[in-house]
Amino acid sequence: MHFFSLALAYFRSNLILPLGSLGIALGIGVLFTVISVFNGFVGELESNIKRVSGDLVVETSLMNQATEQDFDALFADIPEIVSTQPQLHWFGLIGRRGSRSVSNSRSADLSGVLLVGTDESIPPATTKDLTPMVIGKTLADELGLKIGDIAEVISQRPNGKHAQPVRHSFQLTATTSTGRFDQDIDRVLVNRTQLAQLIALNSNFTNFKINVANNTDIDSVQQQLVTRLQAEPFDIQRPSRIKTWREVGGTLLRAAEDQKGTLAIVFSFIVLVAAYQLIATLLLLISDKRKDIGIMGAVGASPSSIRGFFLALSCVITTFGVVLGLIIGMLLNANLHAVELLIGGGKPIFLPEVYKFDHIPVAVDWPQVWLLVAITYGITLLFSLIPAIRATRMSIVKALIQR
Repeated sequence: MHFFSLALAYFRSNLILPLGSLGIALGIGVLFTVISVFNGFVGELESNIKRVSGDLVVETSLMNQATEQDFDALFADIPEIVSTQPQLHWFGLIGRRGSRSVSNSRSADLSGVLLVGTDESIPPATTKDLTPMVIGKTLADELGLKIGDIAEVISQRPNGKHAQPVRHSFQLTATTSTGRFDQDIDRVLVNRTQLAQLIALNSNFTNFKINVANNTDIDSVQQQLVTRLQAEPFDIQRPSRIKTWREVGGTLLRAAEDQKGTLAIVFSFIVLVAAYQLIATLLLLISDKRKDIGIMGAVGASPSSIRGFFLALSCVITTFGVVLGLIIGMLLNANLHAVELLIGGGKPIFLPEVYKFDHIPVAVDWPQVWLLVAITYGITLLFSLIPAIRATRMSIVKALIQR
């Protein structure tokens, strides 16, 4: 404790030492924010993929002879599967009723959408001849639709070798928001049976959304499904039709995870630079306080005691830097939108069209933060050994006669 009280006194009396703490604080604060943002981005992306696609997705074929009951029986034989949900996916073009673009399927004013037939509850339409639909708030704003408005959807029905165009009126009965731009802009939720009737399909499902029990090996369940679905009457010979949520995430998820690690490494160099600057600070302190070191040796301080003092001083500098850095990081996290506008000159730079989300997600992983703090302490203590050892090798006599 004597070392730390003496080190704290030196820290207060020498302006250059708090500046060393500031360098560490900036490194910690920036790294804390970067890791939090990417943790939030990856975490929200994973959560969104699982919410929309489940843990596993089985894509079927319209030519498949298996019925929905056949699939249900197969899924029931796998104990790890806790729930399944059949869906019907189809593509179409959507436009506001009355718009000239609806009459021209090549119009740029029409929006391409994925029609998702689901068994989830959809609020009914106010008129019997209209089909209710739920769309993302982003798409509703894009089309200028409000609850109760009517939109036209252009799609096609399979008809042998040729496709038959079909046009149908839908009423917007509710909007939804997943927080992810690309899903809120191109998905239309409708009743599965009504969608199958509209496009005149014999089968009213094209894929199954599967959820498994917690702590289940998803790859093992996927392999079971691949093996069983190759048999009759399923005859799904392409394993790529059975995807885990990570495979559904594709390159976007992998790129986010890779970029998180890359940026963490890049911004870690700020901490390394601050630690290197700590060496220069302590060496300068040794040169400036050479007479004090000589007095410590003259009154009986051993080389290990002098070394312990400088290590304690390094701990004090690092502690102030870490605490200040965490405060800076939390303040940045709490005011990311203001920081974004400041950097962008008053304009947002995290555009949802590019970054997929309509907000900047943040998730603080405290075990990761404490690991960062521990690594910072380890680096600064390691670097401070150089000036500490140099101080112990100083001649007491030469230190005392220095003017």
